[in-house]
Amino acid sequence: MERSYGLQPPIRFSIKSLAGFIVIFLIWQGGTLLWLNLLNALIPATRSGLPSLITLYLSFVFLILGVFIITRYFFKIPFRIFLFEGKRPDFRKFVIYFLWYLFALILYLLVDIGVHSQAFTLHFDPLPWLGVLIVTAPLILVQSSAEEILFRGYMFRMFRSLRGGVFWSIFVTSLTFALIHGFNPEMLSYGIFGPLYYLLGAFFLGFVAYHTNGLAAPIGIHFATNIFNTSIWGYGSSTLENMGLQSIVYRHTLDMPFAFFGIFAIVISYGAFQFFKYKRNRS
Repeated sequence: MERSYGLQPPIRFSIKSLAGFIVIFLIWQGGTLLWLNLLNALIPATRSGLPSLITLYLSFVFLILGVFIITRYFFKIPFRIFLFEGKRPDFRKFVIYFLWYLFALILYLLVDIGVHSQAFTLHFDPLPWLGVLIVTAPLILVQSSAEEILFRGYMFRMFRSLRGGVFWSIFVTSLTFALIHGFNPEMLSYGIFGPLYYLLGAFFLGFVAYHTNGLAAPIGIHFATNIFNTSIWGYGSSTLENMGLQSIVYRHTLDMPFAFFGIFAIVISYGAFQFFKYKRNRS
C-alpha cells in the first residue's frame, strides 16, 4: 500500500509552486544576508567564533518564515496542518530516530577510530563542551528542522503530485539538497565523494520521510547528524573548526570515502531492516 505522506494537504507541481520555492529561497537568503550584516555591524563579536555560529544558526528562522508565508498565503494551508497533515507532532518518533541514528554514527566513529587510530586526538574538556552544547543544541534543532521543512516538507509534497510522485519527490529533493550542500568548496576538495555523501544522505532522509509518513523521523536524523558533527567529533578543514565548538575527539583529516561508505552501510542496514519487517508483517 502506498504511503500517504505528501498527499495531504496538496501542493501541486505548477508554476505557482515553483515560484513559491523561489520566493522561499529569496526570503531565506535575503533575510540571512541582512541579518548577518546587521548583527556584524551592531555587535562586532558576532563576526567570529561561537557568536558567529549562533548568529548563523538563528538565520534559519528566515527559512521557516519563508515556508510559512508561502504555504499560508499562497496555498491557504495553515502551517500546523502543513507540518503535521492535521495530526499532532510525533515526538516519540522524533526521539526514537534521533537516538537510533546517533547510536549508528557513534558506532561508525568507533570503527573509524579502530581502523585509523593514528588519525584521532582526544581533547575532551567536559565543562566547556557541556556549555557549548547547551547553547547550540536548540539552535541546531532549528537549523535541522528548517532544512527538513523545506526539502522533505515543501519540495517533497510539491513533487508528490506528479505521476510516480514518490520517485520524483525523493530524487529531486535529494539532488537539490546535494547541489546546495555537496558543491561547496569544503566538500569539493574531497572529489566526487563529497557530493555523493550528501546525495546519499538526502536520499535516505527522503526515504525515511516517505516510510514514516511525516517529518518527525527525518528531523530526528538530521538533528542527530548535526549534533554528532558539532559536539562529538571535529575534523581538520571543517568550516566549523574555528567557530568555538567543543568536540570529544578530533580527526586530523577527514577520510571522505570512508565516511561515504559508513553512511552507505547505515542506509543499507536500515533498508534491509524495513524490507524484512515488511515481509514479516505480510506473512
